[in-house]
Amino acid sequence: MPSSKVLGSIFFPTVFARRSLIATVVFVTVIGCSGGSNSEPTITAAPVDPTSTAFSTTESGPSDLTVEDLLASIERSIEEIRGIDTPPPVEHKFVDKAGMQERLAEELTDPEVLDQIVHESALFKLLGVIPQDADLGAIYDSMFGSQVLGLYDPEKEKFFVLGDDKSGAESIDTEAQLTYAHEYVHRLQDAKFDLEVIKDLATGDDMSLAISALVEGDAISVQTQYMLANYDFAELSALLESTLASQDELPDSPYFLQKSLEFPYTEGATFVSILIQLGGFAAVDAVFVDPPKSTEQVLHAEKYLDGELPVEVDIPDDAMGDGWSVQAENVMGEFFMRTWLESLGATSAGEAAEGWGGDAYAVFENGSDDFALGMLIDWDANEDAREFIAALSKSMSVNEDYSPRGNGLQGVFEAWEGPGGYLVISRWDAGDGSDRVGIAITPSGAESHELNHALTTADGLSR
Repeated sequence: MPSSKVLGSIFFPTVFARRSLIATVVFVTVIGCSGGSNSEPTITAAPVDPTSTAFSTTESGPSDLTVEDLLASIERSIEEIRGIDTPPPVEHKFVDKAGMQERLAEELTDPEVLDQIVHESALFKLLGVIPQDADLGAIYDSMFGSQVLGLYDPEKEKFFVLGDDKSGAESIDTEAQLTYAHEYVHRLQDAKFDLEVIKDLATGDDMSLAISALVEGDAISVQTQYMLANYDFAELSALLESTLASQDELPDSPYFLQKSLEFPYTEGATFVSILIQLGGFAAVDAVFVDPPKSTEQVLHAEKYLDGELPVEVDIPDDAMGDGWSVQAENVMGEFFMRTWLESLGATSAGEAAEGWGGDAYAVFENGSDDFALGMLIDWDANEDAREFIAALSKSMSVNEDYSPRGNGLQGVFEAWEGPGGYLVISRWDAGDGSDRVGIAITPSGAESHELNHALTTADGLSR
């Protein structure tokens, strides 16, 4: 999810995407091939005849099953798996593709979202993760419009599923049934924990994405158990084949944005599966009460369990000097660092981003509509900072969009020219057993060196 996180906060926790369904079905079909899994110990697969339906409540067959019967059957099954009692009913709608796009367009035209997209666009272009001439709003519109299968709006207490219920229960295909199951988990979460309240606990973008991973990981885990209990290998293989075929219709999107969209589902499911192994869904409930504080805690569940909190970092508002003002400031987090490295071509991005201790970034703007970026990153240990800056330097050295500038000291002080501007990286010993890294990106070399100097002398870290 992007750092200002339209993907992770504005749509939190609504979006269930097609690629997330693919990942889930792949996981379940692998279990079907292997005969089981220890990762979901609380339920056993119960394959059914692919010519029948798991939801039929009469002996006369699926044709007598009403839409209400089908949905009620899905809801009761999800409630049983998740261990949450039936909540008050909410409005749900099955909509076609145009209807889903219309619903998403409402989100993307909200003034707050439009303002956030402006901030993200500047940030992503400075980092070089989207083209300099890209229209980020159009990219988001294309991504969501082509991938979203369902969404739940906790503020309005409504959820929408891509599908057709006008021709009876038989017209609601497997994809729509599973999407309904996923979105109904969000309804249960909202009824028990109040998702709007949980969302408001986020102190920054990185924590917002971590909370989104908890919410979506929980829904994926429940959906997976539901799939195991109600569909056989043949049904899931057919679903996977048809869903993969639809991939050809998905538009290309920048790697960074695509990985950000997938994170809450993929990494969130892994995080929640660990919690389930430790204590079932009761352990998941406990984390809803005390949600993860960073994507680091999601990526490394032991850090959540150990209570390892991010270091608070701050960048002075006047770091760029006169004529510049702060346009946006927030926290990037370990996932952001890892995905940035990956988008640049790093082959060991995961290892290089580990050991993240905390960070802050600030996007600056001047009267000429120029942008600049200052990043200050705290690391757990000296070797973590060295590994990160080495991976960043190596990835830029093999990336044709970046060229070295000046005679610095490798791994300590380096300068590069990239698509977002003149980039200066420095690493220094903070004197407490951990190195810190400063990154400055501005329109000119002089400004980047000045900003980097301001970062290295900033008294903005506390443990």
